[in-house]
Amino acid sequence: MAKKSQNPQQEPTNVQPEPVGYQPQMAGPEMPGGMSQQQMQQQMQAMAMKIREQLEGLKARSEGFVKEVTSKYKKEVLGMILLPPRPQQFCVKCNSENVKVTESRAHCNTCSADFSTIDLLVLANFEGNLDEKMKKKEELDKKLRELAGKKLDVNISSALLDEVWDMCLKGKYEILNLITIGVPIYDTGWLGALKAAEVHKRMVLQKFEKYVVSYVLAGSLVKGTANKDSDIDTFIVIDDTDVTRMTAAELVSKLRAIIWGMAAEAGYAAGVGNKLNVQIYVLTEMWNTIKAANPVIFTFLRDGIPLYDRGLFTPWKLLLKQGKITPTPEAIDTYMKSGKQMIDRTKFTLKNIAVEDFFWATLTPSQGALMMLGVPPPDPKETPVLMREHFVKTSLLEDKWVKILEDILQLRKDIEHGKVKDVSAKLVDEYLDNTEKYLARLDKLMKQIEVQEVKREIKQLYEKTMDDALAALKMVEVKAEASDAVKQFEKNLVAKKLAASKYVDVISRILELNKEQKGNRGEIASLAFEQDRLAKDTFDLIRAEKGKKVEKFKISATYGGKKADIWMLTDTAFVVLDTTDPKTAMKKYKITEDGSLSDEKAASLKEVNDMLEKFAGTPTTLTRNTIDSLKKLLGQDVKLVVGA
Repeated sequence: MAKKSQNPQQEPTNVQPEPVGYQPQMAGPEMPGGMSQQQMQQQMQAMAMKIREQLEGLKARSEGFVKEVTSKYKKEVLGMILLPPRPQQFCVKCNSENVKVTESRAHCNTCSADFSTIDLLVLANFEGNLDEKMKKKEELDKKLRELAGKKLDVNISSALLDEVWDMCLKGKYEILNLITIGVPIYDTGWLGALKAAEVHKRMVLQKFEKYVVSYVLAGSLVKGTANKDSDIDTFIVIDDTDVTRMTAAELVSKLRAIIWGMAAEAGYAAGVGNKLNVQIYVLTEMWNTIKAANPVIFTFLRDGIPLYDRGLFTPWKLLLKQGKITPTPEAIDTYMKSGKQMIDRTKFTLKNIAVEDFFWATLTPSQGALMMLGVPPPDPKETPVLMREHFVKTSLLEDKWVKILEDILQLRKDIEHGKVKDVSAKLVDEYLDNTEKYLARLDKLMKQIEVQEVKREIKQLYEKTMDDALAALKMVEVKAEASDAVKQFEKNLVAKKLAASKYVDVISRILELNKEQKGNRGEIASLAFEQDRLAKDTFDLIRAEKGKKVEKFKISATYGGKKADIWMLTDTAFVVLDTTDPKTAMKKYKITEDGSLSDEKAASLKEVNDMLEKFAGTPTTLTRNTIDSLKKLLGQDVKLVVGA
């Protein structure tokens, strides 16, 4: 294999798929059975030829099998591929290194396990949720075994497209290598396209591995809808953080020509004619576009599958799924303003350019409206669907406006595909009028969303405030309802210096907002911050005061050179036998009516803290029986210390 280079200007090196056959790593000149490395290599080459002949023979005999499978699963099966047996350096079955390799087979001399079996992998894509897909897969497996038993002597298994992508997301790329070296017996176009992407990835990594952060697959291949004419969409993220002698644009320009050239070579090596579309991003640009909520990048993160990742793309994808990557207010504002800016421009541009602007003038603000509800900006095809789901179904928007958006999106698509070749001035005026009316309705929608969001935020703030206030009162043994929470709070907490007087003003203003059901979002955010801070301070003050009260129920004891802590809490006693040893045992006892300690049980510091939180400070009477119990537990020389 050629030596890896980190120079972006170096010419590309051809990378062919790994040859079918055995290529085990040699541990030394002598292999199991006394065979030399050269002899073993010769055996491997002979076996590779044998396996290739066997694979081609199976392919020739598989026509009937393929026909029966595809007649029942025409839409679901993406491809079927014969896989060569994988070499073993030791027998997994009996854990023996007594492996014998001949020209015809590889097997274990100890237990006779055979490693020369051909596998047939069927890749499928079913509709439905995961449980439904797995059930359909079980049915497919049963049918495959039944058909294979009649026509082919192979080990047969199936894999869902979701399972393949799940392995890639977990960094397990072995399945890609198997697909690359296998012999397809049926392909809808998906296997060949994936093979081309895998070969191209190897070329790129061989030449630029130091710079490649992620190599990501997208488009119809990921969705399982690829055919023999589908483009192969890939994204490559390049690390530019340590590049100091050129700009990001220069770096991408230098790499693009080489990587695009490799794309043509990869298609030829894979034996497919699909066009390999390669988008190249530098790491800093990728990060900036994520922060700016670029819809293309959101779609890239949401739908892309890494064929190679150094630990950045997969976490980004998971963060997006968890809703942790969200657009900034500035990004939302930019989306909303862009529509009017584009409409002003379209009045002075050519008709064909104006049609393109109508598309973005309606789509981008629509995405911005969805972003206001926390929905990541969708792709154009999904935008009308989500508009209906979030706005029409909730009576915020009439369906006729979504139909205008769909009409504009369809016009652009028809122009791109050549179905509409000429656009009249009359049609431009019609679309201009519809677009301006659409944007005016979106402005009204934004105000409706603003009112709705203000009410939601006020409700959340009110509920949080009441929960905190009532929880604080409960900590000082005061029962209250929301209706008299302010009065009780002022009487039992503020008056006793357990809460700041300002807290009452904050609560009162929040109650007023909840009553009016309108307000400024900036003021709501400020009140939420202030309420949260004051609540924390109040809880801390109450805990500190409560701690002072319960401290007097603690007794220290010395015995035999050790120190013990004893908590006497009404009817329960906790004893820490040795406070100097963090591993010491802690015991819990029941305090009986005569004061003696009984019913010993193991306890933990958490249990003590939990009980102290609820302890009301009820006095505990110490009797002679109590002292006798402590002497029996700690020793006759025990000395009790109060106030230590």
